[in-house]
Amino acid sequence: MRRIATHKLIGPHTAEILSHQVIELDDEGVVCGLFSFEKEISHTEWLPGLIILSAYPVSRNSGESFLCWKERIELEYSSETSSSVLRAYWVTPFNVSAMEFLPDSRIVPLK
Repeated sequence: MRRIATHKLIGPHTAEILSHQVIELDDEGVVCGLFSFEKEISHTEWLPGLIILSAYPVSRNSGESFLCWKERIELEYSSETSSSVLRAYWVTPFNVSAMEFLPDSRIVPLK
């Protein structure tokens, strides 16, 4: 199991942005736990920026702003039936203060 803490976390199906969260991934990269970061826990990695939780692969179009990406993803997934299997994707680098992608931001699947 892998435990990861981050500044911000978003799930495209809910569009809710949560602050200071910890996710737990099983050996297959499936999210098996999510909770608020309240104190340091042994063997927890810190990945700065934003982590996206999604049942479907996510990507960013070249030059797309975070707001446009969020709106596009919400529309794309609004007609999909939600899967019970969530995966995590790390956006690196990401401007947390402005809640915005940077020109070289990439979305990396976590395992």
